[in-house]
Amino acid sequence: MPKYIAYLLIAWNVLLSVLLFRVMTRTTAEEEAGPPSEPVADAPPAMDRDTTALKDARIAFFYMDSVQKKYELIAEKDKRFRTEGQRLEGDLKNQMAKAQARYEELMRKDHTYSTQAEVAKDEQELQELMARIQGQQARSEEQMAQLEAEMLTEITRELRDYLGVYNEQAGFDYIFSVQNGGQVWVGNPGLDVTNDLIIGLNERYRTARSKGR
Repeated sequence: MPKYIAYLLIAWNVLLSVLLFRVMTRTTAEEEAGPPSEPVADAPPAMDRDTTALKDARIAFFYMDSVQKKYELIAEKDKRFRTEGQRLEGDLKNQMAKAQARYEELMRKDHTYSTQAEVAKDEQELQELMARIQGQQARSEEQMAQLEAEMLTEITRELRDYLGVYNEQAGFDYIFSVQNGGQVWVGNPGLDVTNDLIIGLNERYRTARSKGR
């Protein structure tokens, strides 16, 4: 699994599961408070706990694992990531093959009658070959890391935006992101909206793609 998919799962479980990502809040009527009681000396400060806040809350959840597998945008980004990685790897192999051939050529040279300047020149070329290969490898890794970050940002934004659109009609107070084997136990499978989200996300993606966005 590419690193950006793992980051995606971690980020969404932190944002949505741990912090209980609230897509759309509902307005609740405030109960009239009674007269304040007299403070008790040395008593710990009272904590206001709204135990009725979740009594009638509408809650749903979705499996992030399934979204990762079935959301077409993620599949398209994953394909692009792999293709770009293979291209960069191929370029690096070609450069390494050329450097290896030149290295072997320099090593076969008979320096018996070479001047000090000629020997130093060959040694410098060998060092430059090594530095060039190392530089290209570092640039390839940097490009892949940047591509990974850009894809994660785009996928996260699309998921967040669509949740907002979806919840305009659904009207849930909380939508949890859960993961198989994660720390959130699902007690009521009837609250699962994974398929609804996958269908909506893919329709949104296909529409955007058909418009060339």
